[in-house]
Amino acid sequence: MSRLSQMLSAELKRRGKSERELAREFGWSQQAFNTWKTGGVPRQQFFVRLGDFLNISQTDLQMLIDEAKEGAGSTKLPNMGAPMMGRGSPQHVTIDQFPFGYAKPQIEGTYAVRVDGRIYWVNPNLTPIDGNLVLVRSGSNGKLDTWPCDGESVHVVVLAEMI
Repeated sequence: MSRLSQMLSAELKRRGKSERELAREFGWSQQAFNTWKTGGVPRQQFFVRLGDFLNISQTDLQMLIDEAKEGAGSTKLPNMGAPMMGRGSPQHVTIDQFPFGYAKPQIEGTYAVRVDGRIYWVNPNLTPIDGNLVLVRSGSNGKLDTWPCDGESVHVVVLAEMI
C-alpha cells in the first residue's frame, strides 16, 4: 500500500465521515476515492482538492503520487492498435503521415500521436463539440487545443493516456 493510500485512509478515519460525504464535499466520486485509497493513482484534475483534503502542499502531493505510480506499475494504456503518426508537445505536434483506414477493429478510423510522453488517439471523422480536446492540424504540424478554436483541420481526441 502506498503512502498516499495510507494517508487517504487515515484522513478518512480522522474526519469521521463516509467516502460518500467526502466525495460530495470535495467534488470527486466515491468510487474514485475508493480507488485511490486502495492504490489507484488520481488524475491531475483532482490534485488541488486532494492536497486540500490531506492539508499538504502540491509539491508533497506530487511526490506521493509519483511514489504511488511506481508502486502501482504502469498507468499507461495498452497499445490498442492505432498507428503512431505524430509526436511533440501540446503546443507543437509534428504529424508524420495521415490516416487512411488504420486501427481496425479496435479503434476504427483513429490514429495516435505521442505528446509529452503520452499517447492520444485521434479520430479525424468526428465533428467536434464544445469542450472537446482536439488536434488542430496545419500542414504537417499541429497543436492540442480545446474546441472551439481556429485551424485548417481539426481532429477530435477520443482517448488519452492518463497522467
